[in-house]
Amino acid sequence: MTQSTDVPIPESFAYFRIVDSPMANALKQRLERYAKSHLDVSEELATAFGRAMNTGDALGDAYIDAAFASPKGKARARKDVEQALAIGIESVKDPSPELVALFEQINTDPEWVDWDKVEHGAEVFRRYKELYPFFGMSTFNAYGLETVAKPLALTGAYTGGSAFGRFVETSRLWTDTTEPGAMRPGAAGRRSAVFVRTLHSMIRRKLLAHPSWDRARLGVPINQAGMFNTLMASSQFPGQQLKLLGYRPTDDDIVAMMHHWRYVGHLMGVDPAWYPQSAQDGFRAQYLVAMSEAPVVTEDTAKLASSWMAQYLPKDSDSRSRRVIAQLNYRAQLGHVRFYNGPDIYQMTGLPNPGAWRFLPLLRFAPNFARETARRSLPMVGRRIDQVHRDQRQEFLRAHLDGGEAKFAPVDQLAR
Repeated sequence: MTQSTDVPIPESFAYFRIVDSPMANALKQRLERYAKSHLDVSEELATAFGRAMNTGDALGDAYIDAAFASPKGKARARKDVEQALAIGIESVKDPSPELVALFEQINTDPEWVDWDKVEHGAEVFRRYKELYPFFGMSTFNAYGLETVAKPLALTGAYTGGSAFGRFVETSRLWTDTTEPGAMRPGAAGRRSAVFVRTLHSMIRRKLLAHPSWDRARLGVPINQAGMFNTLMASSQFPGQQLKLLGYRPTDDDIVAMMHHWRYVGHLMGVDPAWYPQSAQDGFRAQYLVAMSEAPVVTEDTAKLASSWMAQYLPKDSDSRSRRVIAQLNYRAQLGHVRFYNGPDIYQMTGLPNPGAWRFLPLLRFAPNFARETARRSLPMVGRRIDQVHRDQRQEFLRAHLDGGEAKFAPVDQLAR
């Protein structure tokens, strides 16, 4: 990404304020032990990351701004994107210059892409049986970050009964983009990635105009740094943390997963100033992300956490036996939140103490380790595991999504 030095760093960027704190030093030392390498971050890189918090998706945002400039353009914005994906940009009647520029970027492979590594990374992603629950629970880590919590609260994405529905739509994206061949032209993963890109541009446009959005403090909603964080949260973070549950990825596996998500990010308008190329770089990214914004507990933090967990509570219409089962499941899910987020983040959510339930995920270690050991020894076992996991994810989506498809549609009205 060619960054302009005129882009101001938002006040919420915390790196330079906390880099010498005891907390930062302890985190760096711990990650360096795992990485077996020094994880120094240059001032230039840290500055670029701060500016990325005030940078959106130039091509996607330009297209949506141009399309929404007239009612007629707004009405055909989504249709033109879908037609360009399905048939080609040349099939769109009188495409705007902004749409042409957008699809020129989408249809041009970056020079760094390695398609074998993209497919390898997608296969690694599919190995993790616990991955979607991990994503759902590890989201709580972001509820204490105002740049994440505020957009979620304003759009109502995780309030009322919409929490699980939004999660399932995101599960559709994860599934679509990690099927074999998913990122090739005409494939479902490519379509979903570009649809989410236009959705983000629509949300960005709406939130920037909202009177309560303080750009000087928060930067741009769904910014480049935040989207980079999402790519890491889909690759480096689970690749390392789920080792605690018995998974056995190699460094090459995790690097391939990062590479896969880099290409998904390319289609979604993520163009970071720097992207990890090695296992050590992955830990450096983890440190930089953790240092970029200090947690701030707001009213939204607890509301987002409680609204997400409310989906597991028993319903008034449940029978007595169902209510007992639901309460046990609720406690189990609290345990997962505590396990994946740690005590400090969990305390910010205001959720009840899960007690011994926080150790529940560790029961998966033995079966996962055995399955992973068999996969590494016998290729046919690996192929079978891959097919079973793919089938299970599709079955989950068919059961919870209307027609099995996600709408990826923005909200018409903000929640407040």
